[in-house]
Amino acid sequence: MKTTAAIKSRLTALTPLAILFTFVSLAWTGWSITDLVHSGAWGLLAAISVDGLWGTVQYLSYKGIGGRLVEAVEWITLGVACALLGWHGWTITPAAAFAGALPPIVAKIAWTGDIRLRRDPTALTAEQEAEINAVIRDSEYISRRRAAEIEREAAEEVALIRAQGKVAMERDDVTFQVELGRIRKREEIQRRTPLALSMSGIPDTQDTRPDTSGHSDSQSDTAPDTPPPTSKDTRPDTPDPLHQIAAAASGPADLVRTLSAHGVRQTDIVAEAIRLRPDMNPDSIRRTAKRLGEGPYL
Repeated sequence: MKTTAAIKSRLTALTPLAILFTFVSLAWTGWSITDLVHSGAWGLLAAISVDGLWGTVQYLSYKGIGGRLVEAVEWITLGVACALLGWHGWTITPAAAFAGALPPIVAKIAWTGDIRLRRDPTALTAEQEAEINAVIRDSEYISRRRAAEIEREAAEEVALIRAQGKVAMERDDVTFQVELGRIRKREEIQRRTPLALSMSGIPDTQDTRPDTSGHSDSQSDTAPDTPPPTSKDTRPDTPDPLHQIAAAASGPADLVRTLSAHGVRQTDIVAEAIRLRPDMNPDSIRRTAKRLGEGPYL
């Protein structure tokens, strides 16, 4: 019921008349073309084609589609249909020529009046609608283009940030490798420093002072070899090699191991280590010396 009411509300007084004369015009035009051509199926095909063109143009005009172009085609189609119907009627009688051209004309007038009755006086014209559609289309184009540009700029910025991050990571990696190499080089230098000092820093221990003990030159020295230095030499002109060696030690373990390697007795290592390196923890030195005496040291 709602659908029927909606359809009736869209009808005008001219709508039934326009529909009636449209069907009469289509039927009359088709029969006239078929009768004029006298070619059977080909004549029927021509009639159906002309009727299809006429009906299509009428529908487009009714919907307001196509603007002036459809309106021009509609008038041309009307003229052709009237000419064909008039020609066919003339082959019968002059009165039939006039009567045959009337159905398309009446249908056209009825549809024109029906459309005008349906039209809202405040509605926009086809040109105005086209102009508004053009503005909407341009706005949509500008909006989508701007969105695409923003997306492209964002992608470029993200790519730049990633490239900068990659460069920073590579720089940090190179810096890490350089620092690691320096640390290893310093450790190697510290390991080799005590050995270098022991080879070049210990002076000749031959005693060149005059013999005051009463021994003659021909008397053989039966005393044992001079023990390794275990105490600081108090002579001002003789450097203390153990002090130089102990200064290069990196910790209590390194200090105890170095003194043991240079001949300091196990019983004197703790005292010598504390004397040479008072800055180190004495307890750590004692524990390290104790472990050294118990077995192989590290």
